[in-house]
Amino acid sequence: MVKAFRLPATDLAAFIERLAGQYTILGPVPRGPGAVFGEVKTADQLKLDFGQTFYSPKKYFHPPVQTLITFQDRQIVEKAGEAGESINPRIIFGVRPCDMNALTNLDQVFGEAYPDPYYQRQRKNTLIVVLNCNKPCKYGYCTSFNTGPAAEKGYDLALTDLGDAYLVEVGSEAGQALAAGLTPATEADQTAAQQVIDSCRQSMTRRIEGENLGDFMHQRVDHPHWQELKEKCLACGSCTHVCPTCFCFAVQDQTDLTLQNGVRERVWDSCQYYQFSRVALDHVFRPDRAARIKQRLFHKFAYYEQQFDVVGCVGCGRCVSTCIVKIDPVEVVAALQEGVPEQKPAQRFRPTRRGSCPSENPYTPYPAVIKAIKQQTKDTATYTLAFTDEQLRQEYRFDPGTFNMVSVFGVGEAPISISSGADEKDCFEHTIRAVGNLTNFLTTLKVGDTVGIRGPYGYGWPVEEMKGKNVLVVAGGIGLAPLRPVLKHIINRRPEYGKLEILYGARNPQEMLFTDEFSQWRTWPDTNLLLTVDSPAGTDWTENVGVVTTLFNQMTVEPENTIVVTCGPGIMMKFAVRDLLARGFKPEQIFVSLERRMSCGIKKCGNCQIGPLFVCQDGPVFRYSEVKDLPEDIF
Repeated sequence: MVKAFRLPATDLAAFIERLAGQYTILGPVPRGPGAVFGEVKTADQLKLDFGQTFYSPKKYFHPPVQTLITFQDRQIVEKAGEAGESINPRIIFGVRPCDMNALTNLDQVFGEAYPDPYYQRQRKNTLIVVLNCNKPCKYGYCTSFNTGPAAEKGYDLALTDLGDAYLVEVGSEAGQALAAGLTPATEADQTAAQQVIDSCRQSMTRRIEGENLGDFMHQRVDHPHWQELKEKCLACGSCTHVCPTCFCFAVQDQTDLTLQNGVRERVWDSCQYYQFSRVALDHVFRPDRAARIKQRLFHKFAYYEQQFDVVGCVGCGRCVSTCIVKIDPVEVVAALQEGVPEQKPAQRFRPTRRGSCPSENPYTPYPAVIKAIKQQTKDTATYTLAFTDEQLRQEYRFDPGTFNMVSVFGVGEAPISISSGADEKDCFEHTIRAVGNLTNFLTTLKVGDTVGIRGPYGYGWPVEEMKGKNVLVVAGGIGLAPLRPVLKHIINRRPEYGKLEILYGARNPQEMLFTDEFSQWRTWPDTNLLLTVDSPAGTDWTENVGVVTTLFNQMTVEPENTIVVTCGPGIMMKFAVRDLLARGFKPEQIFVSLERRMSCGIKKCGNCQIGPLFVCQDGPVFRYSEVKDLPEDIF
């Protein structure tokens, strides 16, 4: 039974004053016709008759701009929150139930797998006092998801306005301490509070039917209404910035004129921005506004639930109130209900829960020295790296196909697949093509210089599942680098695997990687290496000419008892998979790599999300059967 107390309205000022003596109080304060959260000292500064604040309390836990690391001479000087500064305990007073539920959503995002120390520090230092709703807000539809008008979980105290008093419900031990000295509520008080909540709920006319909403959305992937929204949406990102459950951010370095000193910070980002889905070579895999608004609403109503077991929308209505053209999720879902749904099964992806990161701060890169640099092509080199910390160097382990975040303070960081064998100790390799700010900067470094490394991250190639089977490796261009660890893994355990067939293609012979290793690969037992180039480019090339799929007629492995692993340009993998399927290979036998632009590597920033997948943690390697029916039509 929830403990409940009665707080006379005339005693509210004294109650707030008592709390302000122990805590920093943040609450709704007037701003124009509405309210925003700000610091208050007395009860008369509060605006408690507000419908909804312009912004949610999310900003106090996941601020719009958050300093992660301060650096000088490209070395860490301070990690935010670890300099010993004290944070006064605080209370956020007057949080609406929808925002309380949004906060519990964010608790999962920033708490699972790799706990975010910056978010956790603020969250543990804050108590929440909810103010239940006594009347509907203009654009709200919280009853659709049972996120209002009353809070049911997460709070320390929850207040319901009875007119002459407040019913105060206790939700935690800390809340019990806040309520010390209050008079226990009577049964009549609790009945009156329930009547207030029931009346508010019955007054709400805006609603989205939440049952099987994810399946419903998947059945409307190609509904014509998305094209109508494309013409209407301005892609301004306002909806995502006011949303209490949106968490996407970008990581960037801000420096002084020396480019050596500055801060690494994260800033709110938006899936509605054109560059949000930009990857290497300036490819944008979600360029269309219809695709971007579809991504936002699918994330809220389908993808969020698949990743975090809760619908990603709490029905606060802020996205509608802030939208210049008034795109309304309630109206969008209603429009999607018109017409005949697509007759195909909804793809339900359930991520495998990962263990916690042993690091206290997963954003912190560790210094690694460059031991060797080997030029592969005119724009690609293999860097041999070793951690400067002896213990870390000895303990470092990775699986074939996983990646590190490679970092240089003042320049940035990028996800790079590990290209060395997992059996090699003391050092590891990254084969890097110079295509962006960081990778181009790496070309200026020399042996003995240091870079930062975070990782390893992600799920790699299925080397255990391959045992006892034939292995077909299909690689294009730089895509051979993340597959090289598979080759090394197999040759070190050759009796455990069947026939190994390697199909590798590049635009021309000069752009091929690891060419000095080809002759060795051909000496491996029961191994066949087939090479091709799009154009010989005036060389004495004597092998196949054509795209990688032209090698399929020469391969000797059959679909039976074979695992396929493929990595390369998206268009290459697309046609390779189609051809393999046509030759009798099943989707379950084929594994693909979906490396995308990633800002964090730990399933927090949202940049790498494709459908319900977070490529950095759910992949980057996926079984083709898992991704073939995703709404974004990857292949």
